[in-house]
This record gives sequence, structure tokens and C-alpha cells, in this order.
Amino acid sequence: MRDITIGQYYPVDSIIHSLDPRTKLMSVFLYIVALFLVKNPVWYAAFLIIALAEFRCARVPFSYFLKGLKAIIVLLIFTFVFRTLATPGEPLLSFWGFEATREGLIKGISLTSRIALMIVEASLLSYTTTPKEMSDGLARACSPLKRIGLPVDEMSIMIMIAFRFIPVMLEEANDLMDAQASRGVEFENCSIFVKMKNIFALVMPLFIGSIERTSDLAMAMEARGYSTGQARSKMFPLEYSSHDKTAYIFSILLLVLAIAGRIE
Repeated sequence: MRDITIGQYYPVDSIIHSLDPRTKLMSVFLYIVALFLVKNPVWYAAFLIIALAEFRCARVPFSYFLKGLKAIIVLLIFTFVFRTLATPGEPLLSFWGFEATREGLIKGISLTSRIALMIVEASLLSYTTTPKEMSDGLARACSPLKRIGLPVDEMSIMIMIAFRFIPVMLEEANDLMDAQASRGVEFENCSIFVKMKNIFALVMPLFIGSIERTSDLAMAMEARGYSTGQARSKMFPLEYSSHDKTAYIFSILLLVLAIAGRIE
């Protein structure tokens, strides 16, 4: 829990950081769409190279992302194993009544790679975009949906608050773990079952703390005159630059190549 970095902003000056949030949102969307369009697993190497190049341009160390990947590595392993064993086909290995197949291995690699690369790209978005920028970008990008009655502004505010709460809740969880450890509770040198039991004991204090924090935030917003459905001006209006145009062209080109590469 101390190493979770996904969802946290990485403050540094870079080309990626300076892009308009609408550009980054659309680029991530097109990247994920292209990722799920390709069928040949060889393409995932190209997507990984693109992601590494983006991390390089963003000046965010890829090791910083790998540090936070520990929290979801169990999900990736489970996805790979389940897909490998649950897909019928040519048998490769049998053990304990389960059978791994060649087709399952290929599909397991494909699905796990897609999920991992999707998390990489979404993490880069959170590393290079503040919650406020993301909220403004979502509100501007989805503004046409207001015509059909969708509360776009309220949804963007909810997303911004959710992203702001991630580091706060992680910090509170670490404080609770330190407090429990000072009272003799083990979180490191113990069995997995004891560790799970001790971790679950933190859920209720975290839940109560989040409810209290949410109530305080709601009262603070009301005290400052916040109300839904009101037009608001922006201190820093969103504007496209030449870098944004280049990013759009690159994202569209990637999508076109993915559509062209659907042949297995």
C-alpha cells in the first residue's frame, strides 16, 4: 500500500504535461481502442514501445510506475492463469485436473498484455494531469452531451474529487498501519492469512474517515456558494497548441494502423 502510485500526479515540466487535457483524454481513449482492435500478440510489443516513449517524453521514470504495479500484479497473474486454463484447444500441460492449452496460452498473453498496457496508459494520464485539469477537460470534451440532459459538470466534479481522494486515503491508510504497528500488529513478517486479517481491520476506520471527509467537503462547497447547473468562468481557459495537433495526428495514425493490422 505504501508503494501505490497509480492515480497520483507526478509534478515535472514536460511536453506531455503541457498538453491540453482534452488531447490527453482522447489520446488515451484512441490508444485503448487501438489496443483492443489488434489480434496478433506481436503488436503489443509496439504498443509497449509507444508507452515507454511517452513516459520518456513525460519525464516520468517507468520504475515509478512499476513500483505501483505491485498492487495489481495478482490480478494480472490470475487473469493469465484463468484464461490459459479455461480455453479449450491443443493441450500443452496437465496438472491437478487442469489442462493448459496452446490457444489458452496465446489468449492469456493477449488479454493480460491488453490489461497491463491499458493500465500503463491510464496511469500516465494521471501522472501528467492534475485532477482539476482532468475535470475541466472532461467537462469541455463532453459538453455536447448537455443537450440530452446529462449532468456533465457534476460528473466531472465527482471525478476530480475522486482523484483527489486517492492520495489522501492512501496517506490515511499508511498512518493507520503505522498506528497499528506501534501497538504490535504485524503487517510484514507474518502469514498471508494474518496479513489479510490485519489489513481488513483497517477497512472500517478508512470508511468512517472517508464519510466524515466527504461531509466536511460538502459543507465547505456549500459555504462557498457552490451550486449545480451554474455557468462558471475559468481562470485558465483550455487552449490547443501545435503539440496538441501533433498528438491528435499520432493517435489517429495509431488507430488506423491498428485497424489495418487486424489480420492475424
